[in-house]
Amino acid sequence: MSKAEAIAFAANYLIDELMALATRYDGLRDYYDIAIIGYSGDGIESMLPANGFHSITHLATLAPEKRDYTFICKDATEEDCSTTYSIRPWVDAKATGSTPMFEALTMVANLVEEWCNAPANRQSFPPMVFNISDGEPTDASIDELITIAERIKHSATSDGNTLLFNIHLGNNTAQLPVTFPRDYNYTSECPHQNMLFRMSSLLPESLESVLEEQRTERGPYRCVAFNASFGELMSILNIGSESATRN
Repeated sequence: MSKAEAIAFAANYLIDELMALATRYDGLRDYYDIAIIGYSGDGIESMLPANGFHSITHLATLAPEKRDYTFICKDATEEDCSTTYSIRPWVDAKATGSTPMFEALTMVANLVEEWCNAPANRQSFPPMVFNISDGEPTDASIDELITIAERIKHSATSDGNTLLFNIHLGNNTAQLPVTFPRDYNYTSECPHQNMLFRMSSLLPESLESVLEEQRTERGPYRCVAFNASFGELMSILNIGSESATRN
């Protein structure tokens, strides 16, 4: 699948996962609000039926029929194997032209500020924003993008500040992916990577254990990934659902 199709699959999988987490014996509960913003050469648009956040119970009334997605891979013996996922296609893949990231993040800043300031949400776990892209921004300078990212991270509920994850999907098989680098003295020769690093939130201590099971060094870690594969993307989004379970 293309990168756009991979991102759409990951978003659809996450929505289904959150819907399952919100299901209790007496039905679906309003544990989550979800918004998905698409940005490309065609501009900025909501990928869900209307602009802004949708409650999980409202989304359930719009649920499309499930679709099967089959992935072919090789196991340890080099034999072909397959895995099939049955998920709802909440959003469709779109990818054209330029990358107006600043415009998209400005829309996100407005959305999370409004959500955090709503009286009903003041005691809630703060929003988590996943900015996923495979290209460099085309509509703003590095300083402008860092400024809008700081605005997003400054929005908060009484439980903490909004978490901003930046995920760059790559296709450079010669370069190893970098996911959740430690915050100490991180530098890169790539200005785009340094920008995404500075734009990203620190991973809260309450979620560090998810990473430290596989690492020998302790955090703090930055919520950023460079040259990420589809597998890394799914793992990062899984931390989102993990935080939803804990909070």
